[in-house]
Amino acid sequence: MELYQLRTFIAVAEEAHLTKAAKRLNTSQPAVSAHIKALEEELEIILFERSKKGMTLTDKGELILKKAEIVLHSSNDLLFQAVKIKGEPIGRVKIGINLNSKILKIASLFEIVQSNYPKLELRLIQSSSHQVEECVKSGTMDCGYILGGPLVSGLNTRYLTTIEYMLAGPAKWKEKLENTDIQGITKLPWVVHSHGCRMDLIFKEYFGMTSKNFERGVEAEDETMSQMIIAGAGLGLMYKNDAKKAEKKGQVAIWRKEIFSLDLFFVYLESNSHDPKIDAMIRANDAIWCD
Repeated sequence: MELYQLRTFIAVAEEAHLTKAAKRLNTSQPAVSAHIKALEEELEIILFERSKKGMTLTDKGELILKKAEIVLHSSNDLLFQAVKIKGEPIGRVKIGINLNSKILKIASLFEIVQSNYPKLELRLIQSSSHQVEECVKSGTMDCGYILGGPLVSGLNTRYLTTIEYMLAGPAKWKEKLENTDIQGITKLPWVVHSHGCRMDLIFKEYFGMTSKNFERGVEAEDETMSQMIIAGAGLGLMYKNDAKKAEKKGQVAIWRKEIFSLDLFFVYLESNSHDPKIDAMIRANDAIWCD
């Protein structure tokens, strides 16, 4: 039994899908499938029920999952201890953040860094995905988070998760949204990001145009978009969970004909791959997102 097999097992259990788990682990679907098969053969236990919808843990798989999580956490502790023995990374790490800190699990990042790399000082810089890329490329940031993958050369990325969005509008538009198709949606007033951001990747994929072609109600920063939608300024993309909570409170109406998504990546300069500070950040993010 190998640690990578346990890491794969946990990823499949959490994603409930081979393809999504492969993306999360930066590997191929056949490799993920092979890891699960080998683990099941060694344990002589069927861990998942397979279906067209995805992968569901069996009762025995649920029990094994708990043990696997303990083993992997212990493995991470061992790796962190090894880093300490070799020599602690020291200095300031400038991190570009493109979403709110809750989505990016920044509290967990600080906790891991403080526990395992006490001589590292984290500085968070709020930016768009495009700005994060440019600043990491130029060296004014050490690393950061982006949506949709890198658009400039010389950067390494690690897939973290897929962020899901729902299209929401003012609560009074409930009936209108229920009867509007994808072409009609683009003609309604929109709340769009001030800097375009990576949301244009969604607009191009699903609507065949950028936000510049939409009927604009108002421009807003990421942290104020939800408030603008609730206030009645127009349609906009909200985090899936936030949209559902707002709908339950009667604050917004949701267009349910599509769920939109963008992949989230951790990015750093390729030439800094062996920098102890970057290595520490990679390990910290892996501990948060890959366990």
